[in-house]
Amino acid sequence: MKEQTEKGRASRVLRRLAGGRGPSPDSLVHEWSVLPTVAVSCYWIWLYIAYSLDVFVVSSDAFVRFDILQKGFGFLGAALFMIVVSRLRTATFFERTPFLALFSVGAGLSIVVVSALARAGVPLVPPVVFAAWLLMGAGTAAAFLRLFSGLQDAGQGRFCAINSLALFLSGFFYLLLLGLQDNVRLVLTVFVVCFTAFVPLNTPASSASAGDEAGAAASARKVGGKSAHGASATGEGAPSQTAGNAAVKALLSFRGELFLLSVVFGLAYCLGISLSIMSGSLEFIWLSLCVPGIFLMLYSVFLKNRVSVRVLLTFLFPIAAFLLLLLPFSNPFGLVLCCSLLVMCFTTYDVLNVVRLRSIIAANRLPQAKSWATGRYPQLAGLVLGWAVGYGMLLTDDALKALLPVVCVGLVVAIVAMLTRYVWKFSDAGGTAHVSEEAVESVHDAITLRYRLSPREREVMELLVRGYSTERIGKDLHISYHTVKTHVYHIYQKVGVHAQQELIDLVEERLRLMR
Repeated sequence: MKEQTEKGRASRVLRRLAGGRGPSPDSLVHEWSVLPTVAVSCYWIWLYIAYSLDVFVVSSDAFVRFDILQKGFGFLGAALFMIVVSRLRTATFFERTPFLALFSVGAGLSIVVVSALARAGVPLVPPVVFAAWLLMGAGTAAAFLRLFSGLQDAGQGRFCAINSLALFLSGFFYLLLLGLQDNVRLVLTVFVVCFTAFVPLNTPASSASAGDEAGAAASARKVGGKSAHGASATGEGAPSQTAGNAAVKALLSFRGELFLLSVVFGLAYCLGISLSIMSGSLEFIWLSLCVPGIFLMLYSVFLKNRVSVRVLLTFLFPIAAFLLLLLPFSNPFGLVLCCSLLVMCFTTYDVLNVVRLRSIIAANRLPQAKSWATGRYPQLAGLVLGWAVGYGMLLTDDALKALLPVVCVGLVVAIVAMLTRYVWKFSDAGGTAHVSEEAVESVHDAITLRYRLSPREREVMELLVRGYSTERIGKDLHISYHTVKTHVYHIYQKVGVHAQQELIDLVEERLRLMR
C-alpha cells in the first residue's frame, strides 16, 4: 500500500512538471507532450547552431567582421518574414496548408547548401551569402509560426512547461555540439530542421477542450439554445468588431517594451558571441539556455498559481538595467559574463512573453499565424537594431570603447522610463478596485458567452477571480468540495488555463482593454 501511495505521489509530481491536469495518472507521456517538447528543443538548437557557432559562416576579405554581418542578415530575414505575415489581410493560408513546413525546410537548408559549397572551394560572392542568410532567417520565423500555432491549444500551464523543458534540453544538446566537427553539425542541422518542420503537434488539451465545448453546446441546446444571459450559443465564437479591435490592441500593447529589451539583447548577444568566439569560450550559451529553462520549470510547477507572468516580467527590467551599467566598466571576462547574464534575462523574458502572447490569442480566438507574427515582429526588429549597433562597435576597438558607455547609459534611461510607465500602467489598470462593478460584470458575461460556461460554472468562476479557495467556494455556494473541484476543472479546460492566477490574469487583461 505504501508503494502504491509513493507511486501515485510521483505520478502527480510528474504531471505537475508537465503542466497538465488530466484525470489519468497513467498517461504521462501523453500529458507531457513529448514530441512538441522535442520539436521546440530542435527549434532552439537550430537557432543556436546558426547564430552561436561558425558552422555556416563563409569567409571573405571584402567586409570587416564578415561573420557577424552574415548573422545579422539572418535576424533581418526573420523580421521581414514576420512583418509580411502580420500585414496580410488573411493568414489562413498558412494554417490550412503545409506552406510553413515546406518553406521552413527549404529556406532553412539554403544556408547548409551555401556553407557546403564554400567548404568545397566554390567561390561565392557576398550577395549570394547574404541572400542565403536572409532565407535561413525567414525559415526560422516560419518554423516559429508553425510550432507555436500548433501548440496554441496546449493550455497556458502546459505551454509554459513545454517551452521551459525544451530550453533546458536544448542547452545540453548545445554542449554536445561543441565537441563535434563542422561537417557533423551540418548533417545534424538537416535533421533538426526537418524534424522541426514536420513533427506532428496535436496536443491532448485540444481534444479535451473540444469535448468540453461539445458538452457545453449540448447543455445550451437543452435550455433552448440560449446562454444564461440570453445570447445564442452558436454565435459565441465570432467576436464583434469592438472585441476584434481590443484584441489587436492587446497584441500591440507590449510592443514597446519588447522592442526595447530586444535591442539590449541584440547588442549583448552580438558582443558576447564575438568576444566568446575570439576567446574560445562558448559555454556561456549553455548557461543562457539551461538556467532560464530551470527557472521557468520551477515557475511552472511552484509559482504559476501565486505569481502572474506580468509581475515576473516587471522584475527583469531592473536586472537588465543593472547589468548594462556594469558593461562599459568590465574587463574582457566581465564583458562576456555581463553579456551572458543579459542573454539569460532576455531568454527568460522571451519565453514568458510568448506565454503572454499565447494567452491573448487564445482568449480572443484570433487567427493564429497572423496574430503570432503581429506580436513577434517588434522583438525581431529590436534584435536587428541591437545587432547592428553591436556590429558597428566591433569594427574597431576605439569605437567599442567610445560608444559602449554612451549606448549603455541611453538604454538604461530608456529601460527606467519604460519600467516607470509599465508599473504605473499596471497599478492604474491592473486591479478591480478602480473598475466599476458593471465593467467586471460585463467581462464575466463576455467570458461566459465566449467559452460557453454553465450558470453554475459562472458562479464558481466569479469566486475564483476574487481569489476564493475551493473550500470557501463550496461553503458560499452550498455544494460539496468535490463538486467545486469538478466545476473548476471544467472551467480551466474550457477557458484554456491551468491555474487560478491565469484565470485572474485573463479577467484583468480584459478589464484593462475596457479602460
